[in-house]
Amino acid sequence: MDSFKQLSIRSWSTEDDTFDYIVVGTGPGGGPVAVNLAEAGYSVLLLEAGQNLTSEYSQLVPALIGEAQWDEAQGWWFYTSDYSNSTQTARNDKLVWLQPDGEYWVGQNPPEGSTQLGVWYPRAGTLGGCDTHNGGLTVRPSNWDWDNIANLTGDESWGHDLMLTYFERLERNLFLPPGTPGHGFSGYQPVGRGDKSLFEKEPQLLAITQGSAVALGFTARSASTDYNVLAKPDINEPLPDRDFQNDVYQISFKKDERGRRFSSGSRVNQGVEKGLPLTVRFNSLVTKVQINDDLRATGVEYLEGESIYMADPRALKNNTATPRTATAKREVIVSGGTFNTPQILLLSGIGPADELNKHDIPVVVDLPGVGRNLRDHYEVPVIQEFPNNFTFWDSCVAPEGQVNPCFQEWETNGTGPWSTLGFDKFVLATSSVAPRGERDLILYGAPDGILGHLPPYTNYTGHLADVTAASNVYTYTVSESHPRNQAGAITLRTANPRDVPEIKFEYFTDGGDDDVQGLVDGIVLARSIFSSVPGLNGTTQEVYPGPEYSTQEQLRQFVRDQAFGHHASSTAAIGGDDDPLAVLDSRFRVRGVQGLRVVDMSAFPVTPGTFPLISIFMLSEKASDAILEDAAAV
Repeated sequence: MDSFKQLSIRSWSTEDDTFDYIVVGTGPGGGPVAVNLAEAGYSVLLLEAGQNLTSEYSQLVPALIGEAQWDEAQGWWFYTSDYSNSTQTARNDKLVWLQPDGEYWVGQNPPEGSTQLGVWYPRAGTLGGCDTHNGGLTVRPSNWDWDNIANLTGDESWGHDLMLTYFERLERNLFLPPGTPGHGFSGYQPVGRGDKSLFEKEPQLLAITQGSAVALGFTARSASTDYNVLAKPDINEPLPDRDFQNDVYQISFKKDERGRRFSSGSRVNQGVEKGLPLTVRFNSLVTKVQINDDLRATGVEYLEGESIYMADPRALKNNTATPRTATAKREVIVSGGTFNTPQILLLSGIGPADELNKHDIPVVVDLPGVGRNLRDHYEVPVIQEFPNNFTFWDSCVAPEGQVNPCFQEWETNGTGPWSTLGFDKFVLATSSVAPRGERDLILYGAPDGILGHLPPYTNYTGHLADVTAASNVYTYTVSESHPRNQAGAITLRTANPRDVPEIKFEYFTDGGDDDVQGLVDGIVLARSIFSSVPGLNGTTQEVYPGPEYSTQEQLRQFVRDQAFGHHASSTAAIGGDDDPLAVLDSRFRVRGVQGLRVVDMSAFPVTPGTFPLISIFMLSEKASDAILEDAAAV
């Protein structure tokens, strides 16, 4: 096992708990910002509510991302509401209920007397945030995502050409020829991909890739058995019409030269190991930003203690915590993520006055947009049965007491099935309702039965149990970019900072018919792919949603019933001066407060791109520049 340095409570101390900058949260927004500020010579306090678990195999091995999501020591598990309509809500196969006996029920038709909790929405409460338990997929967003911010704010520095330079600055690409346009080769963020030979030797995976090419009209390419021909190697190639191209792509993701995942937590570890003026404190739940009478952020209040936030599955109401404070001489940067950043702002008296008054929180700044505009990508699965079991993981089985050969290959050489995510390809396509005519669908495939994000205690019976346990099924998950809904909200349950907020997405409220239709188009495309797989010839059938969903109306209802998401965004959004719901200006500054910024997924006015992780890293680099520019001007 790698000898990763375990960060102590501090790496660089100040005697009086006063720092130039305080950064709240260590995810892909806050972690890189903290390191960048420390590299510039400023003293930085970085506060993390969880612990440093970057040496855990579930964070190091690409194939074990699911284990990371299920690990109680790493997880913050929220339960969210997709609809206000309880009847519609209850149709979801992923809905979690608490039974009268205290056990959980996942799915429809729970035992009588059960209480609805919501849809399990896993986040990470650990160094590196959600970057430690997601796939680490590196897909740049569309040019529109950046140009839209430039247009909303009038700040041309957000234009896509300039934003591309941040991607080039942070990337260390490991699989393209050095000098390939639009890429970086010396940044801190390593980007690799799965070994194509692993996918080529799995006959059914190769056949599905061929079928994907056929369905998109690439008949000549589909005859190849070379993965580099069937699936384009570079999904981030900066072509002029990139956002309008329908194609099949290989999956690039964040892993280093040794096949280890690299998260924002890894970036923080690097900063500490360099001896930067960076103090990292764990088990530190920020409860409030301190703001003086001049409306300037001067520091934070936080609780020190293990598992004290109620989203932690190990948390108990009586877990002990010690109150602490810290002072910022320059600025406080909040990077708690889409759910927790608005909670921290609200607890600090920044947000809609009516909500603050409801919880007897003194109003510091009446900022109506805090917690509003909650958005997400919509996703639905299409699961197809195949004649044979998939063999991709067959070499990863060992008798009890013996070392898993896939683990051994990964640990020794950084290669083999465990050096991949298990997901083998992307298909990007354009629906009939695509905004601006850009491709708005991304299908990501894996040889497994994947209904969505399911908690570890899921105990399906019957058909759903068969689907999720089968070894001869393949899932194409259809994800929709730039959904139109902005009706969701994060609100406080109580003024207790240890309580989780209310999270209500209000699915398909704004532009719902178009968003539903886009996903239906994606299901139709997935079916076209499976019907184009050579050798299948109708010998097997779709097992989810299933052939009984045949009409457009039936598919639309399936989408409304089973859609899910895991890219929540936009609850402290950047916007123009004329937007009453804008929380931030174009330089990440919280409106109405000096010395306070937000740098995380909540800052995006619209959920970016397809997989937004690399967008957050780009955002973080831009924020670092803005903060350092303002510091130099003082």
